[in-house]
Amino acid sequence: MKYLLATLGLLVLIFLTYLGYQNYSQARQDVFELNQKLIIAKDKVDTAQELRTNLENLEKEFSEKEEQEKIYTIQAVGDIMMDRGVEAQLKRLGVDYNFSFDLIREDLLNADLVFANLEGSISDVGIDTGKAYSFRFEPAVANALSDAGIDIVSLANNHMMDWGRESICETTKHLDSVGIKYVGAGCDSDQAERPMVLKLGNTNIAFLAYTEFYVGAHATQDRAGMSEYDMEKITQRITELQQNPDIDIILVSMHWGEEYKHRATGNQVDNGRQLIDAGADVVIGHHPHVDQEIERYGQGWIIYSLGNFIFDQDWSTETMQGLLAEIQIQNKRVYDIVPKTIQLNNNYQPEIVE
Repeated sequence: MKYLLATLGLLVLIFLTYLGYQNYSQARQDVFELNQKLIIAKDKVDTAQELRTNLENLEKEFSEKEEQEKIYTIQAVGDIMMDRGVEAQLKRLGVDYNFSFDLIREDLLNADLVFANLEGSISDVGIDTGKAYSFRFEPAVANALSDAGIDIVSLANNHMMDWGRESICETTKHLDSVGIKYVGAGCDSDQAERPMVLKLGNTNIAFLAYTEFYVGAHATQDRAGMSEYDMEKITQRITELQQNPDIDIILVSMHWGEEYKHRATGNQVDNGRQLIDAGADVVIGHHPHVDQEIERYGQGWIIYSLGNFIFDQDWSTETMQGLLAEIQIQNKRVYDIVPKTIQLNNNYQPEIVE
């Protein structure tokens, strides 16, 4: 009997051991299969990540290539004067200052940047200095400029101080309020002398502005005024910018020359070429109230005069015309400059014509 019980116990133990082995084997098989699935899943994740990385690299390469080939446009226009006959005509018609830009607004808004010379202060303060022609614009002009797509203006010209230094400082405040950048004058020397750097894609463009008029009326640390007109200092500033690795293109606005002369003076030519030799890429000229030649010189361009953009000089055909210079920028260089003719109508509205 004892033998039988022992035998039965042994058989039970063997059976239980068998069952345990079977469960263990199954568990090992399950673990093995799970590991295989994890390996496959990991391979898929790694493959997906690799594909994702490759796709990102291709997209980046394509984007960089596309950026290198893309052409941006800066539209440079001449003198904007919103006083005297222009203002009087708008008031006769019962319209606001936006009216002046109605025939060209779409063209300006299609550009990546628009640059202009603001021929007078935007201010309701100051004292008239008593010049034969003294210009000052109502504060509402700032909004009209902004709505027309103008991004940056030169304040360095022979009418910016018609209403004194206080009006210069007031002008910068009105421009700041609508987001328009400016160069060539300011509330102090830091503001007046600073270059304005704007970015188009991968290209950083520095703007400077000067006028050969008002020599000695430059701003100081505690006095509003113009940027200092000193060719030695100007060329030094340009060279410093040209050597700055963060600056790709330098545009210099120059208010210079003789009024109503259709060809640049010898002084304009000499100074313009000196600016290009110092490192400027484009010199943008105005003041003569008529357009002048565009010269390809060395590694740069000299637009001697863009003429009028909005002005009331309706006593001659030439002063009722001007140029819009489309400065084409591609991959940190000036690709080309395309001049377009501007025609003013009897309401002093500019329009691009054939």
